[in-house]
Amino acid sequence: MPLWQLFTPKDAFTSEEKSDLAQRISDIYSGPRSKGILGFELPRFYTTVVFHEIEADSFFVGGKSHEKFVQIEVVHIARTNEGAAALMGISVEEILADYFESVSEVLKPYIKDRGYEVEFHVETAPFETWKIDGMTPPPPESAAERRWFEDNRSSAYNAEELNNDPRVATA
Repeated sequence: MPLWQLFTPKDAFTSEEKSDLAQRISDIYSGPRSKGILGFELPRFYTTVVFHEIEADSFFVGGKSHEKFVQIEVVHIARTNEGAAALMGISVEEILADYFESVSEVLKPYIKDRGYEVEFHVETAPFETWKIDGMTPPPPESAAERRWFEDNRSSAYNAEELNNDPRVATA
């Protein structure tokens, strides 16, 4: 789960622009370049993008109303920076540099090119604290997760789909 929350001025984006931006954000994690940039690819439905439109009299930066500012909060839970870096054999700093470069490319036409200022931050939550449809998501890179990726939805999985994953102990 990457959960993206964009706090934007009211009417900053049209419905079509929101849809396009959400697709591009999802591509960061599930698109053709995700494996090369991040070292993994996630099932597309893991990525959620929420736009919160804020009236000018309710959007303050430094105690002053700000009509050209976008605040973006991201929560990562499906993968950690450390895990992705280890998977690729690079440092956390390198994985973050690649990630932020990719994010900047995606956001630029919607934010910077339109004269908006932006603040962006990412938080990481423990994988163990996450459920989808009442289920613990399958382990990263397992056959079950691959099926979720291909089906683009959650579904029950069994121990056989985890047997090929050395990180999962089975009886």
